[in-house]
Amino acid sequence: MPANMVEIEAAEHEGIKFLFLAAPTKVIGDENGNVKQLEYLQMKLGEPDASGRRSPVPIEGSETLLDIDMLVTAIGQGPDASFKEKDSALADLEITRWNTIDNDPEILQANIPYIFTAGDSATGASLVVEAIGGGRRAARSIHLYLMGKERDAEEETEVIIPPVPKSLRKKHIPESLFEKVPGVGKKKRTPMPEMEVAARIKCFDEADLVITEEDAKYESNRCLNCCRICYDKDNERAA
Repeated sequence: MPANMVEIEAAEHEGIKFLFLAAPTKVIGDENGNVKQLEYLQMKLGEPDASGRRSPVPIEGSETLLDIDMLVTAIGQGPDASFKEKDSALADLEITRWNTIDNDPEILQANIPYIFTAGDSATGASLVVEAIGGGRRAARSIHLYLMGKERDAEEETEVIIPPVPKSLRKKHIPESLFEKVPGVGKKKRTPMPEMEVAARIKCFDEADLVITEEDAKYESNRCLNCCRICYDKDNERAA
């Protein structure tokens, strides 16, 4: 399920029931035009493909009716690439099958050299922090592109943008080279207090509350020397 575990658990606490391997096929209304049922097909996992992924396939004759009095479609988010059709200069811009702008994932340059992309237009719906990181990488590439462009009366030479030095992207370094460090012990993170379920299902107020002063002091005593004590940059195992 494309959701954080904390969100799934919170939904279950609030009484949400999940129907897995179910594909909606039809909305049924009453004589007054109000929704009354949702029809869905039960699915099963098919044979693994070349990557090992098993795609859902419908079970013949498994149409099932679910009684409802409200239907809210929440099918996710995605980039709107319709701008391409409105500008002839963008006719050659390559768009992926996910409706994102095709790009070099390291320098975020599109197939049209003067176009750079980041955030959801490059990755699809993702996290804000990933969009911020992408924006910084794209800004660097734009700067190098503009500073390295040799302008001529008739043509502009191609500028090769170097990748980000020692870019980790989503490849993480080992957490630690040591099982134990003298004076440093493991301490669990303070759990975020939440509004009681009975209250939060009746309002749109922020469900995550604020930790107490005592918990804040506890948090400040947790080790903040990550990669300063445990990580040995000169050790080849950590490279």
